[in-house]
Amino acid sequence: MLNVDPSKLNRDTIKVQTEFLLNDYVIDLAWSPCGKQIAAVTVEGNVFLLDINESLKNCEPIGNHKLGCNSVSWNPHASQFCTAGQDSKVMIWDSSSREKILELDAGGDWVSNVAYNPCRKHLASGASRTIKIWNDNYDMIYESDDHSSTIADIGWNPDGSGLAVAAYNGITLHVPHKQRQPRKYEWKGSSLALAWSPDAKYIATGEQDSTVHFWRVKSGADAQMWGFPTKVLQLSWSMDGRWLATGGGNSVCLWDCSGKGPEGRKPKQYEAHSNKITNVAFQPDGPFLVSTDLDNSLVVWEPLKHNKIVGGCLLSSAASSISWSESGLLAVGQKNGKLSIFQIKTL
Repeated sequence: MLNVDPSKLNRDTIKVQTEFLLNDYVIDLAWSPCGKQIAAVTVEGNVFLLDINESLKNCEPIGNHKLGCNSVSWNPHASQFCTAGQDSKVMIWDSSSREKILELDAGGDWVSNVAYNPCRKHLASGASRTIKIWNDNYDMIYESDDHSSTIADIGWNPDGSGLAVAAYNGITLHVPHKQRQPRKYEWKGSSLALAWSPDAKYIATGEQDSTVHFWRVKSGADAQMWGFPTKVLQLSWSMDGRWLATGGGNSVCLWDCSGKGPEGRKPKQYEAHSNKITNVAFQPDGPFLVSTDLDNSLVVWEPLKHNKIVGGCLLSSAASSISWSESGLLAVGQKNGKLSIFQIKTL
């Protein structure tokens, strides 16, 4: 439960616009560029395409990955999205026809991540220890299969120039056709999640040993932050690149990365949750930060003004995945299969 009385939460700040019942644990979400559709994938492998102006009590999937799904990404330049499955396949879907148009072999037993390039019509996938990159015709143009462990996360540079990969022994940065070998940011530990700062100055990583790393992309120097109760899987940058929000326990921590960086600075801490935080996400073009926890709570903060809760609600089950649209809508997928679309606004 929350550390505050739920009846005292400002419910006028957060309102449900529509809800869908997918009847299975929602593992990942991706918004269309126009913000009118959302793709969702579930643990059992079902792929859904939803129109946010509708509300369906029982939604039918448009397709399925055998054994399960892990990741979904929407092409920012086209009406296509892709999904990653435990069947070693990357599937490409057309949002107009709602049909699968292509299958790609990702090169591993199961595909952990897919990500479209934000600036070019390229697609990257991570499967086992293999990274593959395809062009806009889905011809493979790059492959690297020498990672030291199963790939945990991938992320494109904000300008689309390179792909960072998190695994055991740190991160590697791949710039196809412009380097002989990927650049290594070495760390004798297991990196589980990564997030580029919007200015591409830092790559932040959440670690298995309950720490956070801040890697300076240009110099390769790093800083390590200790003191988290659990491994850190939740990372989100503010839109100006100054602040990094992290989970890794019951508190939301906000790290100031301006100037000389976060070294020697204590994070701002935001207390409301009584159980482990499952998601943190800054609004991409607005003042809000949202956090969720294992006790089904969703909390809205305006952290650059104060450390007080500005809104929140109790969900029907714990949030498993959250995603902001560019227009400021918040999609929340839950463990019980419910997908809710929230409007969040300043009063």
